[in-house]
Amino acid sequence: MDVGVLTVVVLVLAGLTVRAVVRLVRRSASFQGIAVAALVLWSVLLVTAGFFEVRHHHAQAAATKATRMASGDPEARAVCARAGADWMDLSGTLGFVRYDDQRTSRLRASTCAAVGSYLWGSQQSPTLQEVVAVHVVSHEAQHVAGEFDEGVAECLALRWDVRVAESFGASEDQAQALAARYLTEVYPYQSEGYVRDCSTVP
Repeated sequence: MDVGVLTVVVLVLAGLTVRAVVRLVRRSASFQGIAVAALVLWSVLLVTAGFFEVRHHHAQAAATKATRMASGDPEARAVCARAGADWMDLSGTLGFVRYDDQRTSRLRASTCAAVGSYLWGSQQSPTLQEVVAVHVVSHEAQHVAGEFDEGVAECLALRWDVRVAESFGASEDQAQALAARYLTEVYPYQSEGYVRDCSTVP
């Protein structure tokens, strides 16, 4: 199970919320007004933290499903980094696959947050960050499939963007618009080694 600091925070807040409810029901609090305020505070914090925790797991599950589809490997998985790990990662990459663990697509917390925003938001008008995040899932899936040439992986990922976006809940038109936006607004400006004539890629 994917347990992070936020998971622990959610559990602690859940405990504090339950404790506040019990104290109010039993009327064991010295000051009822303070007890009510505490219950409201813990509840608001619990809902907020719970939202981000649930979105993290939802994004990871959706990315795993898409990675299996786009890589052709039914045992593949996507792992979303937690925010703390992101702060320590100075590589600047949005995702990667290690040679010694080829079945795992490792996505930055920021990438998964954007995937989560796309999943829970409107696929009609995604932000550029969400467009890139969907493509990163497609791209890393090509590494999972065994292609480690970045230029080739990019070309292959471009062909999967529509289906990956559809797996995230987009309609066919929305998915095609997302793929077209990546192709025109992001792909031409990628670093050397990522851009090539995709017609030469089988």
